[in-house]
Amino acid sequence: MKNLYIHIPFCQRKCDYCAFYSETSCSAEETDLYLNRMASLIAQSSANPFETIYIGGGTPTLLTFQQLEKLLKILHKYINFQNITEFSIESNPETLNEDKILLLQDYAVSRLSIGVQSFKEKHRLTLGRHTRQEKIEKAVNLLRKHPFKHFNIDLIYAIPGQSIADFSEDLQRVCDCGCDHFSAYNLTIEEQTALAANKIIINEDTACMMYETAGNFKPFHRYEISNYALSPQSYCRHNCNIWQGDTLLGLGPSAASFDGIDRHIEVENLHDFLSGTPPETDRIPAERRQMEIFAVNLRTVNGWTKAQWEKKFPFSWNNILQKSRNVAKLYPGCWHITENHIKLSDTGLLFWNEISMELL
Repeated sequence: MKNLYIHIPFCQRKCDYCAFYSETSCSAEETDLYLNRMASLIAQSSANPFETIYIGGGTPTLLTFQQLEKLLKILHKYINFQNITEFSIESNPETLNEDKILLLQDYAVSRLSIGVQSFKEKHRLTLGRHTRQEKIEKAVNLLRKHPFKHFNIDLIYAIPGQSIADFSEDLQRVCDCGCDHFSAYNLTIEEQTALAANKIIINEDTACMMYETAGNFKPFHRYEISNYALSPQSYCRHNCNIWQGDTLLGLGPSAASFDGIDRHIEVENLHDFLSGTPPETDRIPAERRQMEIFAVNLRTVNGWTKAQWEKKFPFSWNNILQKSRNVAKLYPGCWHITENHIKLSDTGLLFWNEISMELL
């Protein structure tokens, strides 16, 4: 396995838009049991030549200083950090403080991602995100004082009531914060969320205009549908690897692993995970798995070159080329296809969901 993902399933409260698995009422004892279980699993995986580590959630920085230190010590005990090219962790402004920031840096975290969603409180409240403005300002100031090698801010757009001008101001704030990467996600109403229960409706025309606004925002450039960077050196390496079908070990409830052939999904329940319930295996024919990998990396602006593809799947480029040309007939203006390169146009990226379904 080349990439390691660790899911920390703890949150102070569930945001109204969030469909990821998390728990909001765990005791300190349960959290310690969880970290002990992770220690065992990380020890068992220590032979893997990991290149990236990504700690997500949930809210990883909700862990206390002592709990966070315990997790970091476990990782450094069992993993060869000489091979690690990127070590990322997600955070929320209200759970960051100077001590935790310095701790993360002491243990070689190279990339911090902070979930802001919007710099305007009224839009955060629409999302059920109750972070106070002063918490965001404090976190940003601390990150200016103690900068990470790479720093990402998460935004959400097409929030009901959000104007193009509002979103443009959010983008400018991102730039002012000094980060070298931001993610901007089109608000999606997921089933079983509070937003779905409230029958929130997204204005698709406004969403498209905000997508274009983000794509034109300099000095950043889009390199994937929802991700923007100052330079290729700022790309999230962990995500780039996964988009191109690299192997992944996912630890924690609901985490996914990919061994190059099968995908394995951990049980979406903390107590079942702690008791050792085995993951569910997603086994599909090799040809369909190849097409799935092909479709996922079409989310990136660069798509696939023949050399990239045949390094993974030798002698199969012509089949991919023909399949792409067939689907391109159904979506004119959405593809750029040559004998040695396949990618989606800016318009095609907007229709990635529909195109990927056609490919699969």
